Amino acid sequence: MKKKYAWSRHSDDEIWYGGPCDSIKECVEEALAEGYKLSDTLAVGLVEPYTLDIDFADMIIERMQEDAYDEVGEVTDGWLDHVHRDDITALDNQIRQVVNEWLKKVKEEPTFYTIAPFEECTLSEALDEHQERANNVAKGGKF
Repeated sequence: MKKKYAWSRHSDDEIWYGGPCDSIKECVEEALAEGYKLSDTLAVGLVEPYTLDIDFADMIIERMQEDAYDEVGEVTDGWLDHVHRDDITALDNQIRQVVNEWLKKVKEEPTFYTIAPFEECTLSEALDEHQERANNVAKGGKF
């Protein structure tokens, strides 16, 4: 997945409204279009898309055990306790796929993200940083 960037006036802003952008240069261009000056301070950060980090299978299995116990009693003790971890992981992957497909179907895929901010700098310094990274890529390095 290609890196994306976001920008804001300060790195500790609760919500960053600028971006996501394909490059630091694009962040600076957006800021300039909104009336920022090259001497203004800007925080540019790397966008980290939100992903579901839920142990679906563990939650469902636990709920199944609780429900069985509530309905039938102690005779259910130990049910599903010996399912192999690989089988639980496989179930979790299947559930995660179904949930992600459902989110896509109902058009509710997360559009929010976390941000790993770089240091705050002026717009001019951000452009210099972008150019330095672009030069690194030209030499075979990573952006």
